Amino acid sequence: MTEIATLISNDLQQNLSSEIVNLSSDTNETILLTTGTTNPMLDSTVIDEPPTKKCKITTNDKPRLLEERLSSILSCCICLDLSTLPIFQCINGHLMCASCFNHLLADCKLKDEQTTCPNCRCEISKSNCTRNLAVEKTISELPIQCDYCLQIFLRSEIKTHQSQNCLDRFGTFHLYI
Repeated sequence: MTEIATLISNDLQQNLSSEIVNLSSDTNETILLTTGTTNPMLDSTVIDEPPTKKCKITTNDKPRLLEERLSSILSCCICLDLSTLPIFQCINGHLMCASCFNHLLADCKLKDEQTTCPNCRCEISKSNCTRNLAVEKTISELPIQCDYCLQIFLRSEIKTHQSQNCLDRFGTFHLYI
């Protein structure tokens, strides 16, 4: 009797070792079940799943330039501009230009309220917010177009160019005789 039970058990193990169970027809999830085989390749459990994160769908085929991506990351969380002023950050790292930071502090002081970060609502004060020099230096190295001659310059050089070097800053003059 025990020989018959052993034969049935071995037969079931061989059948299970090669059987594939399909979990759902909508996804590509499959599991290969294996039990007690002598083949080490069949003893492992193979799970084929779709990626956990979906790819971001872009509307255009051209990849965005690094400068464009950095501009959106390094902009002030209040006015959404890249500032030439000092950049402050809350304790969670949200960036604010000096103008917005001081305006936020003054508004809440007038209302007699605690100043909070507009993104994460953590408390903000002059003592617990820090200047982010790395962001300031990164912004100063990003390109910007001159308003007058439309040439590209670094943000750290644009003021000097526009005030001293740009020949188009005076506009076009017509001489009438």
